[in-house]
Amino acid sequence: MKTRRGRALPVAVAAALAVTVGAAAPSAAKAPAPQDQATSALKAEIDRLYASDPGLLGRTHKMQAFIMELALHAKTRNPDFKVIPQDAAELAFVDGDVDKGVLKDLVGLVDGWGKEDLLLDGDGVTPTDEQRAYLELVRHHLMVTETSTVETQAELQEYYARAAKWGVIPYPRIGGELAQQLNPGKRWAENGDYFWVEDPTTIGLGSRIDGTRDVTRLTDAKNYLYNINGRPYDAWSTWDAEEAAYAAGDGDRTRITDSYGNGLLVPSPGGPYKPVPADDPTVQKAITIYGDEWDWWWRAAGLDASAGRQTWLDALRNSDYDVIYIDSFYNHRALPAHQTPLTRAEIESLKHKPDGGRRQVIAYLSVGSAEQNRWYCQDDWVWVDPTNPNTERSMKSGKLVNRVYSPPENAPEWLALGYGGNYAEEAVVQWWNPEWRDIIINGGSPYKNVATGDDTSSIDRIISQGFDGAYLDNVGVYSRQGRNGGWNEFESYWLAHGGIPGEDHPYISVGGITPGHGQVDVDFAIESANGKGYSLYLKEADAQGPFARYGDVSYNRKGAHIKGLKDGTAYLAYVVHDTGGTTSRTETVTFRPGLRKG
Repeated sequence: MKTRRGRALPVAVAAALAVTVGAAAPSAAKAPAPQDQATSALKAEIDRLYASDPGLLGRTHKMQAFIMELALHAKTRNPDFKVIPQDAAELAFVDGDVDKGVLKDLVGLVDGWGKEDLLLDGDGVTPTDEQRAYLELVRHHLMVTETSTVETQAELQEYYARAAKWGVIPYPRIGGELAQQLNPGKRWAENGDYFWVEDPTTIGLGSRIDGTRDVTRLTDAKNYLYNINGRPYDAWSTWDAEEAAYAAGDGDRTRITDSYGNGLLVPSPGGPYKPVPADDPTVQKAITIYGDEWDWWWRAAGLDASAGRQTWLDALRNSDYDVIYIDSFYNHRALPAHQTPLTRAEIESLKHKPDGGRRQVIAYLSVGSAEQNRWYCQDDWVWVDPTNPNTERSMKSGKLVNRVYSPPENAPEWLALGYGGNYAEEAVVQWWNPEWRDIIINGGSPYKNVATGDDTSSIDRIISQGFDGAYLDNVGVYSRQGRNGGWNEFESYWLAHGGIPGEDHPYISVGGITPGHGQVDVDFAIESANGKGYSLYLKEADAQGPFARYGDVSYNRKGAHIKGLKDGTAYLAYVVHDTGGTTSRTETVTFRPGLRKG
């Protein structure tokens, strides 16, 4: 049985993942092996969660199911494979509610949890509601890692104190004045980033470092490196051309305060770049101290333009971190046809620290968003958007305008929502759609690698590369609701247009019910209409006048006729509650064929 220090896997999970060597194949007359029964029970629980109704609780269950399905799939291939979701730790609890206790099957399948920008919230004495979920997971003997942007020495000390107090493994992303103090003449970006292989002593992690420490279980780790995008080491030979192209239309791209791009400039005598804008106090200070001749950090260091991959790998190998989170590709920014995954030999070379200790090498994998530079992205899923701050290629996605949803054009329906912020090259996905589950977990997707024609899933690629585990980003998208709407509007749209894509059972939409007076109180009952279908009856308080026609559902005060209902089938109705013509809330109700009462 596989165990972790201080925490045994639940019996059902351990049995499901047990491996029997040299056992004879069971005959047809024998009962299923215990591990088969346990695996079947886990799969049944996953299917139950996936089958949840629309709405926030249903999406909570569907993301729990996704995490469990991925983890079970991975651990069936390699029982020692680690699974670490990032964000939304409430997913580890029943119904996403910390007060209801952990969801044992899920917690038994994951090995840790990660978070960005958590520790410095609140007063550091009483945990916030969000912090409480992560601290509960620490108490359940999961490794919890956290990274925050830290901008002053005082903030850095407070950050480490809170991490030590709460048993969380910290990694500070150094920004602001602190970046300039700790890396004089080398780092000017105002915001912290996760691009650099930092010297742990420079950023204050020295007391947590031991190069001889073996980390085979994540609970053995005392530190980690958050390096999920190796931007400073990527495709150096293209940087000058990119800068010239930007400068042709936008002369202020040489911002040394922009960590994604020109924050990678450093003072260099004879360098071709001059930091802008001149009236920025940070830029003025930098020029006063170092002059106005700057160049890319790697060229100033005397490195060859083709040495980026080797420089990055050497920096990782020479570090003493216990756990490293990295991308599974070197050239993260390349288009899918030109990406080169890390080789198995390269990954194996990262698993031992310079002083011999074993470390864990974990691959970054976004499961809640599709990215335009990943193997599965087809050319017609992207469009050229010069306003994208990171790349001109942006992902197509569903749109929300004044809380009205429209699906993506000429792209898969599961590219559900725009990611927002500075990430136009990503789209939030309908993660429970079978096509996305095939891309990330199961394989066999119709969307193959444009270069190789391979349809191997992302998690199987990562396992075959030799990674010790996967870091699952964007699991928190399940609750996304912005000013212009989000998942509620996505579900409402599709329930009104034939059903949510990829669902296994039909949906009937009943929406837009606006009574003449007060709050709607809707009840449902179904009765046979002479064997020619069923009628849906609505019981309302103070309903006035006829209701509108809505798709294949026509309804009025006397009831509604719905085409295509089958006896013995459960259907879901999505109801919009209106008060005075304004939507006050949405909810999902279930109705089944039966006799109308009253």
